[in-house]
Amino acid sequence: MTDPFFLSAVIAVTIAMGLLIRWTIAVAGLKADAISEYQNRLSDRAHTVEGVNQAAFVRLYVDGHSPRWTLYAAAALIAAILITPIAIFGLQAFWVWITHQVNASDVFAPGYYPWMFYTFFGLVGAWAFCGFIAARFHHTRAPETFNAALMRARGEPLDDVEIHRAPPAWARKARIMAAGKPARKDD
Repeated sequence: MTDPFFLSAVIAVTIAMGLLIRWTIAVAGLKADAISEYQNRLSDRAHTVEGVNQAAFVRLYVDGHSPRWTLYAAAALIAAILITPIAIFGLQAFWVWITHQVNASDVFAPGYYPWMFYTFFGLVGAWAFCGFIAARFHHTRAPETFNAALMRARGEPLDDVEIHRAPPAWARKARIMAAGKPARKDD
């Protein structure tokens, strides 16, 4: 089998399986690390896990440290494999339709450079769209950081915490308005 799409699909499935195996191994290691971390915190600094049981601590630890990108990268690869035949047929049908609509010359027939250019970038665009969707889900479904999630699990109100930072040197003269109020008291 020397079909480039078949070989590419085999390589992509192999990489996706490798990413899923990497995620599984990483999560198993993180669970073991979380259990030992919980035991260490109970003996050394019990106030940091006050009101949080071991199962909740392990879940928060794994959620905060797991390599989620591997799942989304594997999903993007599988989606690219599945969308390739649909994209090829759709691009081909659109090419034939549009060239007949404009009465294009034989230079625009399938097999010539304009068609190759269109097909190549159409497929790359379809694959990039799969990557975009995976990246979008990765960023919108990101969990809280481990420390913030642990503080929230202990019942500490994180929404009321104000972090006072001095403005950087290059922005000393900037006047930032937040909710109609000046950021500094001297304004």
